[in-house]
Amino acid sequence: MLKRQINAQQALLRLSVHSGRYTRKMLLLREAGSMAVNLTDAAVGYLYLRSGADPASKLIGETPHYREAFRFDGKRADQSSVTVESAPLELIEAVSKRREVALLPGNTHLLVPLRRHHKVMAVLDLYRPTKYPFDAIDVQNMTDLALLIDSLLKNQHMIAAHSALTDLAQDLSAELDLSVLMDKIVRAASDITTSQASSILLLQPGEDSLRFAAAYGLSDAERETLRRWTVPIQGSGAGLVVTNRQPLVNNNVMRNSRFYSGVSDNLSVKTRSLIAVPLIAQDEVIGALEVVNQRYDDEFDSDDVTILSLFATQAATAIQNARLLADKQASLIELNRLEQRKSQFIALVSHELRTPLNLVSGYQVVLRENLKDAADTYPDALDSLDHLEKATGRLTSLITNITSMYNLETGRTQLMLEERDLVEIVEKVLGEHRQWIQTKGLVISFAPVARPLHAVCDALEVNRILDNLLSNAIKFTPEGGKITISMMPVEARVRGADNAVKGPFIQVAITDTGPGIDQLQLESIFQRFAQVDNHLNRLQGGMGLGLPLAKALVEKHGGELWVYTARGRGSTFYFTLPAPT
Repeated sequence: MLKRQINAQQALLRLSVHSGRYTRKMLLLREAGSMAVNLTDAAVGYLYLRSGADPASKLIGETPHYREAFRFDGKRADQSSVTVESAPLELIEAVSKRREVALLPGNTHLLVPLRRHHKVMAVLDLYRPTKYPFDAIDVQNMTDLALLIDSLLKNQHMIAAHSALTDLAQDLSAELDLSVLMDKIVRAASDITTSQASSILLLQPGEDSLRFAAAYGLSDAERETLRRWTVPIQGSGAGLVVTNRQPLVNNNVMRNSRFYSGVSDNLSVKTRSLIAVPLIAQDEVIGALEVVNQRYDDEFDSDDVTILSLFATQAATAIQNARLLADKQASLIELNRLEQRKSQFIALVSHELRTPLNLVSGYQVVLRENLKDAADTYPDALDSLDHLEKATGRLTSLITNITSMYNLETGRTQLMLEERDLVEIVEKVLGEHRQWIQTKGLVISFAPVARPLHAVCDALEVNRILDNLLSNAIKFTPEGGKITISMMPVEARVRGADNAVKGPFIQVAITDTGPGIDQLQLESIFQRFAQVDNHLNRLQGGMGLGLPLAKALVEKHGGELWVYTARGRGSTFYFTLPAPT
């Protein structure tokens, strides 16, 4: 008797020491079956494994869940010819619910439930003929074997789960599609907890409810139905988890008044046991992750709660990142749509305005010709005609800017590059603004360091750049103020910049003595239709296209435009253009 006990303990010790060989549950269970037959000197042994419930049994939550998977034959010669009788499946099922080693009447069948914590994974049916019955030592040895298998299965499950969590972390972080991501999460949650079904419930902004976002273990039709349902925060397990930010485990939900049965009652999988854990991302609860089983003997344990909680942390972060990305992508799509519509509107308006404007300009020429010899007779008419020409000139300039900006943004602008003297272009632009400069009594200082100063540029577009920058300076410089224009060769596109592009370049600077620009507004002045100062723009007019257009044209040339300014100290706008090499 003592020798049998010592041999059994030595065998169990060897199994414990070498348990690392059995990396999968099935390998360990088969080794347990083989060892049990040897330790009890059984004639034959059967290993019954848990199997999934059929659709009909799912509706009631009860069924014989076990099927014969393996047979182990004994080694004693005098038992080789015995008639083998297996235990009825009802007894296998009954023993699995009791979770204890059972010696059947007659002592010829010894049933050994192999479990991980409270969850029975398999049942061993050991058989010996009547003349060789099992005894108390066999019962004790099988009880010790079952306890060891329980411990080894726990360790195996935890190692596999942590390995799965590591793999899942990489997989989830790489998945950016929110719908695909949540389907992966619920499937993984069921796998790592060995549960029948799982779901994600997300908080609804501004509502006291949770909505199902994904589910696993249900039919396609049930999943679609589930997505339309909401669960109240008050009076539900998921709501309690979200409110308290703590996991909830319940292995008999029918005895818990907090269980919300409105969902389970309408599904094929009836919830008997569940774990719900909060989904928390950046300290914000965004919902809950649930796993459920429908059989009472499919209980969850503390290991399941720990693993699911760790997984929920990864899942919540992945969900939040995917949601933020989805929101950003939706915003970008909407922004692009609005930008496209705005560009289309600008192109349409500029075209529709240019046609009648050309007609007005034509009539101006005719009127001036007809009134040329009647200046003394109709002096007011000529003054009115002067105002009309100025107004149409401003409108023409505005439409030209709108069209140029549209062409730049849509890639339609083509530069006609050639070597041109920038000094000559500046003087031409100054001449075009001379009357306005004189009217305001401004002092203009233009002293280039050399003459000529050539740049590789499109003269027409550079004229437009200078026209917009000079118009901006004249507009905001008070009467009697000063505007200084300087020009010099430089070796880098931006002076002092760490990422300076090597030259040569020609740098142009236009300095005014206007009110300057507040530092907080600097980032917006180069945006379309931006207004530097609402009060000044109401006084001076303008639509906020000049600076964005000038910057875009400079960059189209391969140069850069920037500004140094301070409130009350005026502004200096710099831009560079490539010089011949």
